[in-house]
Amino acid sequence: MITAEGLRWILTAAFAVAGVFCAYRCLRQGTAAERTGDGLHVVMCVAMVVMAWPATAGFARWPQTVFFALAAVWFAGVAVSGASHADHGGRPAAVYHVVMMAAMAWMVFVMPRVMGGMPAGGGTMDMPGMPGMSMPASAAGGGAPADVRTVAVVLVVVFVLAGLVFLARAIDDARGARPALRSAGGGADGVMALGMALMLLTVA
Repeated sequence: MITAEGLRWILTAAFAVAGVFCAYRCLRQGTAAERTGDGLHVVMCVAMVVMAWPATAGFARWPQTVFFALAAVWFAGVAVSGASHADHGGRPAAVYHVVMMAAMAWMVFVMPRVMGGMPAGGGTMDMPGMPGMSMPASAAGGGAPADVRTVAVVLVVVFVLAGLVFLARAIDDARGARPALRSAGGGADGVMALGMALMLLTVA
């Protein structure tokens, strides 16, 4: 899915850091609902790292789709019940995480269409009727279908805005001497949102 190796490593580092933080917060504090939410984000970060690398982009497609769809349903339940307290962002954050998990399920589901015509190891593909010669995949018409790209563009906008809001709140929390885990949690949410936007940008 990601053809630029540098971008793969940036996404890998970003989601690795966010995943480690969510695992730490899951073990450190929170109600059962909050710990479950952190656990789901750890799985999401692992899935995003796996998805960034071509050899593993199609790994366990249907199990991942079902898992993240169920995760979206779980966060919808959190939003309705208000089980997430202020340190995790409350109902608004739970609603956002519904979108995040649904986007994960969608992205894994459409992966075969995204990868259609796109070489797994780089940005070129063979030229028809000309053995041994290659051309850029984009110039050859490779890439995702229009409907997939349209959804991806909408989600890119959503996650860029969400990422900026989370990071701004994290900075405000840090300036206001609020609990360190709260500001770090906002930072982790911001990194994950912008990471999702970067991943979706490769589809759009």
